[in-house]
Amino acid sequence: MALKEAYTTKELMPLLELSFASSIIRRAKREKWQNQERAGRGGGKEWLVSSMPEETQLAIRAAEEKQALGEEKSLPQKQLSSVTTPAILDDKKRYKALARADLLRQYLVWQRKNGATKAQKAAFVEAYRAGVWPKLLEEIGPVSWQTLERWKVKQERAGSVLILADRRGVAHRGRTLLTERHQHIILGHVLNPNAPAISQCVREVQRKFQAEGMFVPSDPTIRRFAKAYMTECFDSWTAFREGEKAWNDKCAISLLRNWNLVEVGDVVIADGHTLNFESIDPDTGKPKRMTLVLFYDGASNCPLGWQIMATENTACISAAFRRSCIILGKFPRVIYLDNGRAFRARFFEGCPDFEQAGFLGLYRDLGCTVIHAWPYHGQSKPVERFFGTMHELEVWMPSYTGYDIAHKPARMMRGEKMHRKLYEKMGARPLTLEETKLQVARWFEEYKARPQFRTHLHGATPGAVMEAGRGPGLTPEEMQRLTLLMMQKEVRTITKDGIRINGRLYWHEALFSRRHPVLVRYDEYLNPFSVFVYTMDGTFLCEALDREHHRIACGLHPVARVLGTAEQQEDFRAAAELKQGQKKQSFAGITKMLNADVLPEAQARVLSVTQLQPKPIPATRPSEPKPPTAEEEAAFAAQRDAAVAAMNAAPAYTPSALKRWKDSQERYAYLFNVKFEQSIELVPDDVAWMAAWEQTTEYLTYWKKYFDGLRQVYAREQARAAQA
Repeated sequence: MALKEAYTTKELMPLLELSFASSIIRRAKREKWQNQERAGRGGGKEWLVSSMPEETQLAIRAAEEKQALGEEKSLPQKQLSSVTTPAILDDKKRYKALARADLLRQYLVWQRKNGATKAQKAAFVEAYRAGVWPKLLEEIGPVSWQTLERWKVKQERAGSVLILADRRGVAHRGRTLLTERHQHIILGHVLNPNAPAISQCVREVQRKFQAEGMFVPSDPTIRRFAKAYMTECFDSWTAFREGEKAWNDKCAISLLRNWNLVEVGDVVIADGHTLNFESIDPDTGKPKRMTLVLFYDGASNCPLGWQIMATENTACISAAFRRSCIILGKFPRVIYLDNGRAFRARFFEGCPDFEQAGFLGLYRDLGCTVIHAWPYHGQSKPVERFFGTMHELEVWMPSYTGYDIAHKPARMMRGEKMHRKLYEKMGARPLTLEETKLQVARWFEEYKARPQFRTHLHGATPGAVMEAGRGPGLTPEEMQRLTLLMMQKEVRTITKDGIRINGRLYWHEALFSRRHPVLVRYDEYLNPFSVFVYTMDGTFLCEALDREHHRIACGLHPVARVLGTAEQQEDFRAAAELKQGQKKQSFAGITKMLNADVLPEAQARVLSVTQLQPKPIPATRPSEPKPPTAEEEAAFAAQRDAAVAAMNAAPAYTPSALKRWKDSQERYAYLFNVKFEQSIELVPDDVAWMAAWEQTTEYLTYWKKYFDGLRQVYAREQARAAQA
C-alpha cells in the first residue's frame, strides 16, 4: 500500500495513536515536519510525509495496513488475482508481518538515536533478545541485524509492510503438474455414481497413468486436485456422486416463505410421520412403529387434527382432516398434501388413478384447493421441522428406536446384553395405542403453549395465534356435509341384534323390523360409538348406537336378580322392558294384520276347500295306450339325447345364485370349498362375484389372512399328490 503524500493533523491522530491534536503539533515541531496548504474546501494545513523521519513513516504505514486488515475482515473476500500472494490472506501471517514492521521501526529509532554502526546494530539485537520488547520477541522470535536490514530494503522497494510476511509454502501455490488429460482421468473416476472412496480412485488413476505411459503424480497431488474440485464445483460433485435428492438438499437455494402473508386456516399442511418408538399394534398384538398423520396450520405453526395408525391410509387421513376442520371452526382454503401413496390413493378402495378416482372431490366439495408437495423436497413442507422438534418426545419413550440406523439405542445393537437386561429390569415395554395417543396429545398441548421467537410468530404461542384466527365454527349443515364426505362407508345386513361393524354391535329401534342390506357410514376414530344407517338408495334411516358403550341390553349380569348390584338389576330390568316392548310392538301389528288381511283370506280358502265337490270316477278303465310309431320313437330319442347333453354341460355343483345365504362370508366359503377343495371349475358369475368380494373392506380386514392360509394348505396337498 502506497502512502499519501500529506496528512492532516486529524488523520495522523489515529495513525500515530495520539489522542490530542496538540500532541501531533509538538511532535511535528520536535521532528521538524514540513507542511503545505491543504487544497479543497475548508483549507488548513497538511504535513508532508517526505519530511518526517523514517520511523514515523514506518509507523504510519503499519497503522494503515492494520486499518486495511480490519476492513477486509468485515467484507466478503473476493477472488484474488494470480499475482497476489495467498499468504497475505492468512491472518496469522499478516499479523506476524505487522509485528516485523513494528520491530523494524524500533530498529530505525535505535539507529537514529545511537547511530547505524555494526556495533549499534548488534547492540540493538542483544537488547531485543534480552526482552526489551517482550511482545515482539514472543511473536517474531530471535533475528539478526542482517535480517532486519533485508526487511528494510524489501519494505522500501514494495512500499508495503505486508511484504515482510512469511512466504514459505506458498511459492508454488496454485500451480499444478497435472495436465488436462490427467484432470479428465481423475474426474472420470472420482465423479463415478457409485461414489468410490478417494483412496480407491487414487490407486485406479495411477494404474491408468502408468498404463498410458504418462507422468504418475503422487497421492497428495491427486487428493489436492479432487478436494479442490469438490470445494469449487460442489454442485457437480454432489449431483454425480449422490444424486438429485442430495443435490436439492445441499446445493439448491431454499425458497423462504413468508407465512405472515396468510391467515389462520388459509394453508393447512398434511403429512405422515413414522414415530421413533414402538407401540402395540391392536390388530396383531406385536410391537410396531406407528404412523402419525397430522394436519398442521402454516400461519400459526399449530398442530390441528391428527390420528395414529399402524399404516398411513385414507381413512386415517380423512378422520384427521375432519377433526382439523372442527378445531379451525372453518374449512381450509388450501390443503398442502404429501406426495405419499396414501394421499394419492382412492378414498373408496382400489383405483390408483388419483385424479379420476374422486378423492380430490372430497376436498373440492368443501371449497378446498389441493396442492401436492414436490417429491423428495422435504423443505417444501414446514411440518417436517415440526416432526424434528417432536423428537424431544420420542427420545423419552421407553420403546425408543432411534431416528436412523446410526442412532439406535444400545439395547438394539448386536451383543449388548447388559442394556437389554437393563431395559427389562426397568419394566420398559412398548406402549399401547391408547397410551401412545395420550402421550402425543399431551406433548401437542405443551407445544401449543410454547412461545416461538425464531419463527414468524415473533414470541407468540401457536395456540394463541390459532385461537385468534379461528373461525366462527361449523354450522349444522356444514357438519353434515363434512360427516358424509369424510366418513367411511360399508354395506352391512341388519340382524336381530343390530349391525356389526369392526367388532361392535350398533342398534336402533328403527332397525328392529328390518332385515336387508344397508349402507353404513362411520368414523371409527373421532366417534366410534355411533354409525349412520342409510338404505341402499341413500335414504337416511337412523343413527345406531354402540350397544356396549350405551348399555343397550349388553353386559348384563347372568343372575342380576340374585347376585347383582342395584345398578346391574336396573340394567337387566331395562333390557327386559326393551325386549317386552319389541314383543308388544310386533304382535300389535301382527294382530291388526291378522284380523284385517290374513284371517279373512285364510277362512275363505278353507271354505272353498271344504265345499269343493269330488270329480266322479269313470265306470270303465281307460284304454291301453297305443305303441309309439317310428317317428315318435325317433323324436323321443332326440329329446333324451338333448337332455343328457344339457345335464353333462351343467356345472358339477349348484351355482351360488340359486341358493340362499345368511351373509357374504358364507357364500364365499361355499365357493372357495368348491374351487379349491373339490377342484370344480366355477361358472363365470361365481368367479366374478368372488373377485368383487375379495376387494371389499370386510374381506381384506377379517378374512383375507384366513383364506390365504387355506390356499397355501391346498397348494401343498396338490403338490404332494402330484409327487406321489
